[in-house]
Amino acid sequence: MPIEFDWLIGYVERVHARTNEVLGPLNEDLVEWRPRGSDWTFAEAVTHIANARLMNIGTILGRSGKYAGHEAPTKATVQVLRRHLEHSSQLTLEGLRVAELAAEVRTIRGQAVPAYQVVVSGLIEHEVHHRSQLCEYLTAAGVSPPALYGLHEEDLPR
Repeated sequence: MPIEFDWLIGYVERVHARTNEVLGPLNEDLVEWRPRGSDWTFAEAVTHIANARLMNIGTILGRSGKYAGHEAPTKATVQVLRRHLEHSSQLTLEGLRVAELAAEVRTIRGQAVPAYQVVVSGLIEHEVHHRSQLCEYLTAAGVSPPALYGLHEEDLPR
């Protein structure tokens, strides 16, 4: 019996939607802002998320998993960043729908693993890590971030 991965693809789609929500309170003044001198800017962090998605779906599909870097487009705007994030999501989800997620693939380190493992580590854990980074950036900039997982602590039932 083949393994069904529709639930996992749906989960990746929800992870992407929550990451997109983080860009909601982002304004043009914050695009090139960074918390400290060596930290990434918002634009660089968002570009990293989008390009990491593309690298990981390349790995999952058995193509070259090349990382395009985190350098943001010159004069990036919130709209440009949103489009890049949405485009990477679209390509990733299209790739997942045709991928053989139970098949073995080679990671960027050359390790043989089932493709679904790259989905969990590369497309979910990695993105949540950087989404939390963006939420911390918003907080440091004095902007209330959206809930990391859909609810704030004070929204939990008591």
